[in-house]
Amino acid sequence: MKTKKNMILRLTIAIVVLVPALIFAAMTAEEVIRKMEKNQVHQTATSTGRLVITNRFGTKVKTFNVWTEGSDKMLIEFTNKEERGQKILRLADEIYVYYPKAEGVVRLQGGALKESIFGSDFTYEDLTGEKGFLDLYTVAFAASGTVEVEGVSCWHLKLSGKKPVAYPFQELWVDAEKFVMRKAVYYALNNTALKELTVEETMTRKGKIFPSRFLMRDLLRQNSTTEFILETIQIDVPLPANQFSLERLKF
Repeated sequence: MKTKKNMILRLTIAIVVLVPALIFAAMTAEEVIRKMEKNQVHQTATSTGRLVITNRFGTKVKTFNVWTEGSDKMLIEFTNKEERGQKILRLADEIYVYYPKAEGVVRLQGGALKESIFGSDFTYEDLTGEKGFLDLYTVAFAASGTVEVEGVSCWHLKLSGKKPVAYPFQELWVDAEKFVMRKAVYYALNNTALKELTVEETMTRKGKIFPSRFLMRDLLRQNSTTEFILETIQIDVPLPANQFSLERLKF
């Protein structure tokens, strides 16, 4: 009887040790990214939210509406009093800004893409995102198993740019069960850590889990944080054919 119990105990230990290893062996870094993007990239979506910008000058809030299509089309319209009507349009690799007071559209290029939006920790590139990760980066596991982030088991990934990108290197921590990003660190070409993003809350819609509240910290600035808060979202909604056009910016 004792021998049988010992065999059961050894079998249980073997299962506990081997199953995570087998899962790790079966899952590739690319598959983790694909599962994460399946959650956070929508065919179409419309949402509302706010930016809470805190720095040495105090705290200010910017509200906005957002429309997206896939991973490379986004239109943001600010609705707070100071910037009401200002819009940012992303079409693949191009970013345009509409200034209602001047009634003009400007295409951002070069250093302008890296400018802070309203003194926040987000640049224009940060806020509008990039194409799919796998188009821009090679990815690999940074650890031989999962790691803990705030009590959540995560895949730790390292990303290296295939071409010139906003951040040549990134580290991502992705929830190993829900495949939603929990943390990211963005690096310069010399491996200097530039920014850190921490996911504070997630939202579930139509079976998809994605960040709905996260904090961005510019590591080169003191006492500065920006919180991005998604308040409402509708997924897979019909949008006008010209929703992501330059003409639409002036509406």
